[in-house]
Amino acid sequence: MNYVIGIDGGGTKTQVMLADQHGNILTNEQYGSTNPNTVSKQYLRELFQQMFQDIQEKIPNSLEQVNSVFAGISGAGSADSAFYLRELIEGSFSNAPIVRVEPDALNALYSGTFGGPGIVQICGTGSITYGINQHQVQDRVGGWGYLLGDEGSGYDLGRKGIMAALQYEDGRGPKTILLDLLHEHFGAKTGRQLIDKVYQSESPKLTISPVSPLVFQAFEQGDQVAATILHQVADEIYHSLKTLADRLFSTEDSIPIILCGGLFQNSSILSNLLVEKCQRNFSFLLPDVPPVVGSLAGAIQGELTSDVIARLKYTSK
Repeated sequence: MNYVIGIDGGGTKTQVMLADQHGNILTNEQYGSTNPNTVSKQYLRELFQQMFQDIQEKIPNSLEQVNSVFAGISGAGSADSAFYLRELIEGSFSNAPIVRVEPDALNALYSGTFGGPGIVQICGTGSITYGINQHQVQDRVGGWGYLLGDEGSGYDLGRKGIMAALQYEDGRGPKTILLDLLHEHFGAKTGRQLIDKVYQSESPKLTISPVSPLVFQAFEQGDQVAATILHQVADEIYHSLKTLADRLFSTEDSIPIILCGGLFQNSSILSNLLVEKCQRNFSFLLPDVPPVVGSLAGAIQGELTSDVIARLKYTSK
């Protein structure tokens, strides 16, 4: 029996799965961060050893039969980091499987395309537009972090909502129910108290990002300020998608757009706005499997048949 391993490594957690070549998932474990930019080399080495040891204990002799490992890991965008991670993984095997190390955005893409070309739009706490074409050329737009980019992220949407509410309190902006929603959310009675909650928090970024659902809530209640914000965010996301599509694909190509992250998973408003604005041959899709299944799709050698994809979906639940 031949096996494959998929690794989805993020900044806070890493999910690892072992599957056979038919798409049957046999193990599913979660670990800490594997981002080489935020953890030590010693920690990484010990963590990978633990991962593969756990697989061997659950499925005896499986490591000797692994023929492919796909690791999509946050922080693997640089060549040096990818090389180091590949060396760590290869050193855990005696049979020299194929090891592929990629940025973690590719896992999210493959959770919708199952190894095929396309573009993934990730809108969580941060944001990035990432794609790969039929010639295996990869590229990205955005993802520059909350200080210099991350348009369309939870942080971006939350920040815009707070700014609009404070502008209304000042008398500089139109009336919006966002002010009342924010007062309730933060337990504040004034704008001064509200911004104290933000600036005095341990992580302003992680304090602002959870505000994004309030913008959706205000939109659903007919708030015009929230509507303006969400249309602006949708415009920014669509511009990123079109920019990357123009780089990677021809105008005649039909391009799957995989929508991942909390802003899409928790509400259909943003995805509906993107569909309304679309002037390209895009097909928007919300994946029904986690990104680690996308890494398995990247690890399986050869064409993924409909039967293999069906097994990956079924056994991942």
